[in-house]
Formats: sequence, C-alpha cells, structure tokens
Amino acid sequence: MTLPSETTGRFLPSVGRLENTMRAARRAFDHGDLEGALREDDVAIQLKPEYDAAWLLRGHIFRKDGNIPGAIEAFAQALKINGESQEGWLGLASALHEVGRFEEEGEAYDRLLKIHPRSIEAWIDKGAALHALGDYREAIACYDKVLGMRPEHAAAWNNKGAALLRLGDDAGAARCMDEALHLDPDFYDAMANRVLLYRKMKRHGETVFWADRALRFREAPWLWYVKGTAHLGLRESTLAMKAFERALALDPKSKEARAGLRKAKILHQTKDFYRGVYECFGTLLVGDPGCEECEIRARCREVTT
Repeated sequence: MTLPSETTGRFLPSVGRLENTMRAARRAFDHGDLEGALREDDVAIQLKPEYDAAWLLRGHIFRKDGNIPGAIEAFAQALKINGESQEGWLGLASALHEVGRFEEEGEAYDRLLKIHPRSIEAWIDKGAALHALGDYREAIACYDKVLGMRPEHAAAWNNKGAALLRLGDDAGAARCMDEALHLDPDFYDAMANRVLLYRKMKRHGETVFWADRALRFREAPWLWYVKGTAHLGLRESTLAMKAFERALALDPKSKEARAGLRKAKILHQTKDFYRGVYECFGTLLVGDPGCEECEIRARCREVTT
C-alpha cells in the first residue's frame, strides 16, 4: 500500500539520510568549514532533535568558533540525552575551563569519573582544574592516580612537578621534571617549568640554558623576558637587551620587558670593564651554559687569573 504524500512527513527520517548529513557535517568541520558544519548539523538536529552525536558536534563547532556559551549549552543538551557520554563530559568541562568556571569544571570531571573511573584524560584535566583553583595537594593526588595507572605518562609527571613547585618543594619538582623530560625529551611544558624552577633558585646559567631549549620549540614573550632577567643576573647586558627586545616584539605592551630593557641598557653603558662580579668566575667551567656567549670571553683568562 502506498501512503498518501501528506502523511509521509510524520515518520522518522531514514537512517541513511541522517548518517549522510552527519558525515557531511563532520567532513566540513575537519576541513575548518565551521559555517558549513553548523549548517549540516542544524539539519541533523531537525531530523532527530534527541540525537546526542549531533549536539556533541555542535558543541565542538561552537567551541572552535569561540562561542563558549553556545558550546556549554550544546554539550549540556547532549548529556541530557546521554548522561554517560565521556565525550560530552570532557567537552563540557573543557568549555567551562575556557571561561574560568573551574569549580564547575571539577564537578563535571567528578561526574565523569563516577562512570569512567579509569579515564586518564579526566584525572589529568581535573588536576589542572584544581591547580587553577590553587588546590595543589589535591591536584597532585589526581596526577598520582594517573601515574598509578600509567607510570610513563610524561604530562602527569610534569604537572605534578609544577604543583610541587607551587608548594615550595623544589627538589621534588626537579625530580618530576627530570622524569617528564626523560620520557619525552622534547616536552615543551617540562622545559618551561624547568625555566621557572631555576629562575626561582636564582641559577641564572641554567635558566638561560633551558629557556634557549624551550624557545627552539615555541616562542613566548614571558620566556624571552625570563631569559633576559637571567642574562642580567649574569651581567650579560648585550644578550639581555636582545632577549628583552624580542619579548617586546612579541608583546609590545609588556611593562616588565620594557623595564628590563632599560636596566640592560644602563648596565651596557657602564664603563668599568669588570661590570661587577660575574657569576661564572670560579663557579662555571668552560662549556657551561652561557660560556660561549659571554661578552668578555676573549679576555676571560686575563680577568680571572
């Protein structure tokens, strides 16, 4: 029997049409066509309003487009449909993190961990949320959970080191960062945390060394600034000026870098050859960080003998 044309719209769309629409939406999203992805996703939701996959994709589209309130709403809608969706809870938590709603982010991870207690990503990200709230001990407990399941997890070692650094445990922080870099020698975040550790310890040569390593992977104004202050600590005015100038090129509004540049110029104008007591005298060996670039290296023997 053939149904009258006016009644066919009452029935659910064919699975094939819905799948094709979602496939087109995902393809557009993968190619960076957010407008096209949203257009196709709208069709999918019209075809099946209670389709959690369509709401999840909508959340990802909005988040990538910078519409965080829209992303939060979309992920929440997906979770109303399927409250056990790991992707949904992770998406919601990440969107909450972007707008600084760290307590709600932590609650989202708690909900997820009740369903998936061995979710490495949830434990790591919950630790990051607690870190942002200043609860470093609880953050460390999250990272320890990860390391109990996966001891080779470099990010967990790095994050634990960062939390220990905040708690004043410099030795513990150094051990964790060592482990992170042993597991992943090119781990930028671990290098950056090493810079912060050595800066705190006023070990200027090592600060410069690790800043240089990190900068080979990614430039950041704050790294150039810290490198500049370390060169100032070593009385290396020319290198300090170059570092502060680069920091200002990346962030022209940096008051700290501008103040550092002024200090470096004042130091550079000092006529006294010795320019104060260099840290390297009697403490560093040839080949140590900073030796090759030292401004008075050509006359180092004359000064130190």
